[in-house]
Amino acid sequence: MTHHPHLAQAGGFPTTGRPAKKPSVVPGILLIIAGALGLGVGLCILVIPLFLFLVGGGGNVDAFDDFAAGFYTTGLVVAVISVLVLIAGIVLTTVVARRRRRMRPQVWMVMPPGAPQFQQTPGGPPTPRR
Repeated sequence: MTHHPHLAQAGGFPTTGRPAKKPSVVPGILLIIAGALGLGVGLCILVIPLFLFLVGGGGNVDAFDDFAAGFYTTGLVVAVISVLVLIAGIVLTTVVARRRRRMRPQVWMVMPPGAPQFQQTPGGPPTPRR
């Protein structure tokens, strides 16, 4: 039981006068960077054995296929996981950017006496919602 009932909130903490902190887009951008780098690594794992085989002058293709099968599997797994991370980063960045746009502070325009007051966003007149 609180001694100040006017400060009681659902979470048990009083509200402060500070505005809500905007969500950060940094995690989404980091996921995009990690996904792109991982995709590059996966493609390198796929291509390097073939490149080395060709630079070495070729040779026994059957023996190379047996040797390169492990590289292909590893490269494919790394590339698929990296694409999923890249997609997650794009989705997260888009969702957070939309939330940040919705959190714009509202500004009240004060009109001369006798004129009605209306609400306007800082970026210009409000656009109609679709």
